[in-house]
Amino acid sequence: MGRARSQDAVRNNPSIRRAIRLLVSHEIGCGIQPRPAIADPELRHEVLTLWDQWVQESDADGALDFYGQQALLARARYEAGKVFVRLRTRRPEDGLAVPLQLQLLEADLLPTYLNQALIGPTIRQGIERNAVGQRVATFYRQHPGDLSGAALLTDLSRVPASDVLHHYQPQRPGQLRGEPATLSTLLRARNLDQFESAELTRK
Repeated sequence: MGRARSQDAVRNNPSIRRAIRLLVSHEIGCGIQPRPAIADPELRHEVLTLWDQWVQESDADGALDFYGQQALLARARYEAGKVFVRLRTRRPEDGLAVPLQLQLLEADLLPTYLNQALIGPTIRQGIERNAVGQRVATFYRQHPGDLSGAALLTDLSRVPASDVLHHYQPQRPGQLRGEPATLSTLLRARNLDQFESAELTRK
């Protein structure tokens, strides 16, 4: 599969890994930062303070702040072609500044083998769409590389599309899945890597 080949290349080819790092750095920079056009200075300060608090609490996994999540989203799109963001609403008693967190989900969690032609809703590549083609839900499974849990790969979770952001860059009309940006470079990178190894051995 192209995604697996791309992920393997990013892990094992230092040139591709560096290229991804540079692309992410140039694309994200300092990240999305609000500039409220609010005349009242006190209200503007209150909004920015609330934003700063949410930035630190945005990650549902508790590993990154919002700016780190933006960089990880861009990296995952380059490497795997797509990535998902699940909007997780929280209860007031959870004690968050804003009762909303973002959960980043790998492309591997989408069961692309799931296709069902139904009367009305249709499932294509793990994405459910209604009769007029609008996305209504996305299905997720356990990560195929994590078999430590009791759940089987056939156990699927249906998440409403309103709770999910699908981050990818379509290259053609109607495209449901993104393609890794590294695919067109894999053969050339492999040949260059073999050439360097052969030259080192010769020397």
